[in-house]
Formats: sequence, structure tokens, C-alpha cells
Amino acid sequence: MALVVPIEFSRNCEYLANSSPDGTLKLWDTDTGALKQEYTPSSHLSATCTCLSWGPLRHAAETPRKKKKKKARLSSAVSNLDLIAMGTTSGSILLYSVVKGDLQTQMEDGHTSTVNCVCWHTDHDTLYSCSSDQHIVEWSLSSGKVKHKWKADRSSVNSICLCPREQCLLSAGRTIKLWDLHRKEVLRTFTGHSTEVFRLLFIPVIPQASSEEGSSPLESVLDTYFISAAVSDRLINVWQIQRSTKNKNSLVAFSLPDEPVLMDILTPIDKEQVILLAVVTKPGQLVIFEHILNGTCKKPLQPTVTIQIAMQGGRDDVPRPIAVLGAHFCADREHSILICHGNFLKPTFEKIPYNSSEPDVCLIREDPTRSALKMDTSVTKIKTPETSKEVTVLAPGHMAPSGPSQSGERAKRRRRRKTSTNELSMEDRLHAISIDKSTKTSSAHPPKADTLALLLGQGLQSNDKKILNNVLQHTNETIIRNTVRRLPVPVIIPLVQELSRRMHGHAQSGHTLVKWVKMVLTVHTSYLMTFPEIIDTLSTLYQMMDARVTVLSRLSRLQGKLDLMLSQITAQSQEEDAVSNQQPMLVYQDESSDEDVMMTELVMSHSESEDNWEDLSDMEVQDEGEESSNSRHSDSEDQID
Repeated sequence: MALVVPIEFSRNCEYLANSSPDGTLKLWDTDTGALKQEYTPSSHLSATCTCLSWGPLRHAAETPRKKKKKKARLSSAVSNLDLIAMGTTSGSILLYSVVKGDLQTQMEDGHTSTVNCVCWHTDHDTLYSCSSDQHIVEWSLSSGKVKHKWKADRSSVNSICLCPREQCLLSAGRTIKLWDLHRKEVLRTFTGHSTEVFRLLFIPVIPQASSEEGSSPLESVLDTYFISAAVSDRLINVWQIQRSTKNKNSLVAFSLPDEPVLMDILTPIDKEQVILLAVVTKPGQLVIFEHILNGTCKKPLQPTVTIQIAMQGGRDDVPRPIAVLGAHFCADREHSILICHGNFLKPTFEKIPYNSSEPDVCLIREDPTRSALKMDTSVTKIKTPETSKEVTVLAPGHMAPSGPSQSGERAKRRRRRKTSTNELSMEDRLHAISIDKSTKTSSAHPPKADTLALLLGQGLQSNDKKILNNVLQHTNETIIRNTVRRLPVPVIIPLVQELSRRMHGHAQSGHTLVKWVKMVLTVHTSYLMTFPEIIDTLSTLYQMMDARVTVLSRLSRLQGKLDLMLSQITAQSQEEDAVSNQQPMLVYQDESSDEDVMMTELVMSHSESEDNWEDLSDMEVQDEGEESSNSRHSDSEDQID
């Protein structure tokens, strides 16, 4: 497993080497924080760097053992070059010389996939590497070719580590294996992580019983300890290489607050001394463990010291943390820790003495984005040149006439001779008329003045503040585009520096200057990439812009909440107004009308008709009574007769 950003300190804490995502190797001086060397391989885009490893020191102390002359010459030649081994995604290994400042050797034809880890053999002319192609390769530094190659795992091999006596090798994939370097055989197997192991680290304590020469490879590493860390695992395990194979569990487990990224260990003198383990976690914390390796521990150990770095916040601002990029123990009596924090554009180095009495340490430091914005005095001191008052600027830009104009009687005669149509056909005459119209209309246009390239170039060369203010205040995109495109090449770098200086000023002017910066980066990107010095200017500009837009997220949230509240208030008021102003579709008025009068008349007439009907009925009854009496009277008369 390759790290996101390969980073490693030199063994004497003098330099820090890191590789950017585009494959560029950078060497930083830990004392001054300055960039000492920078190297970009030819195939940095297609084969980026995945791992780093420093070679033997140039001024290493002589070992008491007697070496052969050939081996001594090779080891001294390697150490005198201060080599850095870089593994790539293409499977090749690059050896970079710090002394020469250039590539020393490129070793190929060893791996067919990404190189995950590289380690050096201090005494021999040998380099070991592991890859995702499941193999481990032993390289020859003098010839740059493969000595041995063997398959180490069924899956990718993520990490390798040489044992203290350098007769055995540890490899890690899904499982951890101990290899005999002479026979290329597995001596021991360790299992305990559920994910892939990406880092192995030996605790270099050599027991006295195994210090005799001529011992077997397994006996040379008996009772030694090593540390392993896995992906997405918050436990770091400590293992012991024992003679018996019954106990395959780890001795000690260190508990972390988050996933580990980098580890470093302080070399103890003997087994009874306390070991110090520094671990950098993924969020950017530094945790330190203290432990004496004298047996197994059932529970995971908690960190002894936790170090965090944060920037100082104001009354309303919340202090933001600063990420720790790397840590390394220094070889001094105080057990100082060299910490690298900030970002890889401009990292900050700091040496802190270790103190176990304070379990939680929070270091307040300046914002790296703001501290990097400090301008040099040579840049800020701008001298206004002495310009003559007799000079008059006629036009703000490059004015090019559309064509030479002719005047006078000779020109008129020439035109008459050319446009004579006595011997031309009708088609040619019409064509000539159309051409004449186009020329007349084109000559009638005024000369163009949509560029300020000439005026801007004069202002940059003479450092005239008035001219620069007049030019850079324009916000028309057409004028800005034409001006930037027609600028001379030597004026582009001063323009970028001037824009950067002005952007560091008042924030109100940034709205107009951003358009100029955007157009310069869009049009002249290929030219700016050829100047590595421009990276400092652009990095400070980017950090300044990043610092200014930190409040944008909070303001956008506040604006969204206010817009929501105002929209609800306006919606409610509009609904109330709509209800109050709404006119009815039908209005019914309950008043007397002609129909009501007619209805009352009908009712009255109906009632009168009923009364008349009753009167009529009474009269009919009387008539019937009279008729009956008359009939009875007539009948009686007839009987008498």
C-alpha cells in the first residue's frame, strides 16, 4: 500500500524528502524550512512516485567488522552519493543522488506493477523492493539489474523490512512472513490483522545471545521485536520472533484514536529501556507511546502523550487544527521530536522536547496560509519613475488602421481608371459595384481601441502606479482578453507579480483583479509552467484566497436561512392580501323587486278568489234550497188538482 504523499526524514534529520502527486521530488531543509532541491523525472506523469527510502548516510561511522575490499568500496560509493530510492507505479525504481542533484540510476525489468516499498542493505551492494505483482526483487546497485526474484504472497506485497542482523527479511501482505535471504525460504508466519498490512518497523534491540557470528538466520533474530500497522485498523501490534511456533498472537497492542499514517521509533539501548513510539494519524494528530517490552499485555495500551497543533482564533472564530505531516525522533539526550506541519506547498519544521508529564499538548501556532503571505521588502518598495509632462498619450492601446488611405487628385484619377466600366460586361459591373460598396463601408469604420496592451506594458516597465491603476480597473472581459493576449512575453511575469501584490492589499479590489488573474492563467499557462520561481507567488496567492473564503460557507448558510424566512413572510403577506382583495364571482342582494310584487299580487288574488269561491258556494246552496222548495210547492199543487 503506497502512501497518498510519500514522505520520509533523513536519518540525521537534516532533510525531509516528499513526492507530490505529479511525481516531483522535493528536498526541504529542516533547519531553515527552505526548498533545497527539486527534481521532476521525465516520466513523472505516467509513472508517479509511490514510496521513498533514504540510503546509508554519507558520514557513517565505521563498523568494527572487517569487510572485503570490494564490498567496502561499493558501500562507501553508495553512501558518498546520498541516494534516495523512489518506487514508481510503472514498476521501475529511480535512484536520486542528493550530492549530484540529478538521477543516478534507473532500474527496470524487475516488477510489472506498482512498487509499494523499498529498503536498503547497509553492508552490501543490495536493494530490496516489493510490488503489487506478488514478488520481492533483490537488486544490484552497481549494475542496476535483478539479482534474485521470488514470489512472496498470493496477493500484493505492501511492505518489507530488513532484520537487525540483515540475514532475514520481513514481508507483509495479508500475512506477515519472515524470510531467509540466503535460501529464500519462509521461517515464520504471523497473522493478526484483518486488513492489509502497509507498514513494518523493527525495534533494533539485538540480544546478547544472538550476537555471535556464524549463527543461523533464525537464531540471529530470535527474541527480537517488530511493529506492524494495517489499513483502517486502529491497533498497532508488537510481535516477538520466538523459537517455538505455538504462540502466534501479538504481545502488545497500541490503541490509536484514528487510522495511522506514519510511524517512527526511538532506538533503545537495551531491552530494559523504555521504547518510544510516535504515530501520526490520518486527521493530523501525533500520539506517543511509552512501554517496556517485558511480556504480554491483554488490554491495548493508550497513548502517553497526544500532541495537537492549532491556529489561534478570535473571539468569534473557532480555532482550526493544523495537520501534522510527519514526525521523527532526534538522536539527542532530550529525546526531541522533529515535527513537520502545515501543508506541502510550504511546510513548517519545529523541534519539540519530549515531556511525558503532560498527557495532552496543544501548540498554538500562526496560520500557515497567513504566515506565508508576508511579502519581501524588495517587492513592496515600489519607486515611482520620473515621467516627462510633455509626453501625451494619444490612445490607450494598440491602434491599427484598417488600411492605407489615399488622397489627392492622383488617387482619384487612379480610382477612376481602375473603376472604369466601359469595356466590362454587366456581370463584372455589378460585381465591381458590390466590391466598391464593401470597401466604402469598411473604410468608414473608426480604428479599434479594444486593447490596453501597450499602455500596460509601459506601466509595468516603468512601474508607473497611475498607469497601472487606470489599466487594472477595467472590468470589461473583451478588453481584458485582448490585452492579455497581446502582451509581450517578458511582461507576463511582472504582471503576475503585480497582480499578486495588489491581491494582498484591500479586499475590495480583489473583485476586479480576479478577472485579470483568471485571464492570465488561462491564456499563458504553458509559459508560466516553464518558470518554477512562479510557484511561490501563486502558492501565496492561493493561500490568501483560501484564507479569505473561509467565512463563505457560514455566510452562505446564513443567507439561505434568511432567504427561507423572508420568502415565508412574503408568501404569508401575499396570501393575506390576496384574500382581502379577492372579489366575489356572484353577489346576491336580498331586496324587494318586481318579482316579489308580482308574487304578492298573485298571493292576494289567490286569497280573494278563494273568498269569492266561498261566497259562490253559499249562493248556490240557497238557490238549490229555493229550487227544492219550489218543486215541492208545485208537486203539492198538482196533487190538489
